[in-house]
Amino acid sequence: MLYEYGGLYADLDMECLRPVDAALNGSDCIVSQEPLEHAEFLAPVGTPLVSNALLACRPGHPFLAHVIARLPSYTGWAAWNDVLWATGPYMLTTVYRAYDGRRWNADAAVTLAAADVFQPTPDDSMVDHMRRVCLRPDMVGGRRRALCGRLAAYDFGRRGVQPPSAFTVHHWTHSWVGRRNDPYGLLNDKMKRFDVADLIRPSSRVV
Repeated sequence: MLYEYGGLYADLDMECLRPVDAALNGSDCIVSQEPLEHAEFLAPVGTPLVSNALLACRPGHPFLAHVIARLPSYTGWAAWNDVLWATGPYMLTTVYRAYDGRRWNADAAVTLAAADVFQPTPDDSMVDHMRRVCLRPDMVGGRRRALCGRLAAYDFGRRGVQPPSAFTVHHWTHSWVGRRNDPYGLLNDKMKRFDVADLIRPSSRVV
């Protein structure tokens, strides 16, 4: 759909905080990235962890053609991570990196938004897991130490307070998780459900 018609795609658990026009900044194609903590402590593909939760491109952009052409080579259903490889951020990250060498062509350029623009906060169902990773002896480097410090200070009660740089926030509902690919128990009491009406700000409600 994006390749044919262009526009903006966002997952259903993405909340818009303010109009995103300024964040798109006139780019022909822009992709989001997950929080740096995810890239460092959860994903096997490194930084940046390019996200398919929000992206916007003009019709016929060559990056989308590049993604579509490579989708058949990413498949698998045996493990949880295969979903992320087949259609998710692991696939998109590796495809994005393979495309990187063609950025010299302005018409084909892709803009990678900073993590705090579209996905400013980590997945709170993964914070405890990432904190345990931080206890490993190899988590002593400057970058990792700083990210571990951010995780240690993460306040679940302030989840709704977003940085001024944020245009959207990702609620990480994991609706794609199934009973056969749920290693962290997200399908049980940690799986978040919410009424879409709860995302409507009081000032915008129709009485």
